[in-house]
Order: sequence, then C-alpha cells, then structure tokens
Amino acid sequence: METVDLRSDTVTKPSPGMRQAMADAEVGDDVFKEDPTVRRLQDKTAELLGTEDALYVPSGSMANQIAILVHCRPGDDVVLGRWGHSNLYEVGAGGAIGGVQFTVVGDTGLFTAAEAAAEIKPDNHHYAPTRLIMAENSHNRGGGLIFPLESLRELRGLADQHGIGFHIDGARLLNAAVASQTSPSVFGSIAHSLSLCLSKGLGAPVGSML
Repeated sequence: METVDLRSDTVTKPSPGMRQAMADAEVGDDVFKEDPTVRRLQDKTAELLGTEDALYVPSGSMANQIAILVHCRPGDDVVLGRWGHSNLYEVGAGGAIGGVQFTVVGDTGLFTAAEAAAEIKPDNHHYAPTRLIMAENSHNRGGGLIFPLESLRELRGLADQHGIGFHIDGARLLNAAVASQTSPSVFGSIAHSLSLCLSKGLGAPVGSML
C-alpha cells in the first residue's frame, strides 16, 4: 500500500527521471562559473521570474538571509509578518548574521501596506532605520494564504515611497502563481528581490533560487 505523507511539502522525493537527470547532468567548476547545468538553471529562473539574474543557493533560509544582507546593514530594521519564515524558522539568522532587528505585523501571515507603514521607523537617530519589507507568498504558517496582487503592489509602492527594499519570500511562489492564475514574472516585476524554493512543491532534493 502506498503511503501519502501530508506532514509537509518538504517530504517530496525525486522521481526516477529526476534521479537520472542528476546522474547525466553536465558539471563544471562553480568558482569559475563553469558549471553549465547551474548556469542554465539560473538563466531559466531569471527568464521565468522576469528578473535581471538569479542565483542558486542550498536553501531558502540562505536565499532570504542573502536578501537581507543585500538590502540592509547591521542595526537596520526589517518589517515582516508575525508568522513569517524568517522570523520563526531561520534560527535567528537575521540577528546573528545580518545584525538586523525584526518588527512583526499582522496576525494571519498576511498584512497590508497600512499595517507595514505604521511600523516604518521615523527618521530619528534613536531608532533602527527600516530598510526592508518582507512578504511570504504563499504563506506556510498561514495555511497557504496568498497575498492579493494589489496588496503586493501596495507594499512595493510603500517601499519605493520610503526608499527601502521589498523582498518576497517565495519558497512556495509557484503555488501562489498557480492558485492566483498569475504568471511568476508578475511577482518578479513587483519585488526588488524574491526567493523560490526547489525542494518543496517542485520535488527537487535541495536548493533555492534568489
């Protein structure tokens, strides 16, 4: 009898065809950007999301932390959902690695631009300056909730208004794209940066894209 494991979408396993593709994959030195398989993956992801470029990394947590490091400096503030992955499930890496503090908003995983705006720190030397807004889409802890596109656009507009970054934690971005019947490139056009996990719904053994 076949077992269907619904504990998490992280328990996916590679299919026989995927295993064969891994065995047959061309490889090369990563330091000199000579791995043709990874380069094709990065190019394909950038094309899918409509972004300038893409970077393959081992995990979604690493993708999010790199984004934080790109947008912020130590001592900066990040506004994100109360139940966001970076807030709860990345072993405190935002503080330990990036030196940032988190200001959390919302009670369902989703939040509005108005809620985020209320938490953006004023221009005062007593405060950690807000440098980034993060939105998880679709939302894991929120039971798969999806940000409406207009909400994402409003968050991007808020970020632009304050000259700060807007990052989408898109570990399950393709789930959101299918559920909302939206091209993945639309999300790429809204965010300054976004991540995409390969080892959940897509079933790859490991890896994420930034």
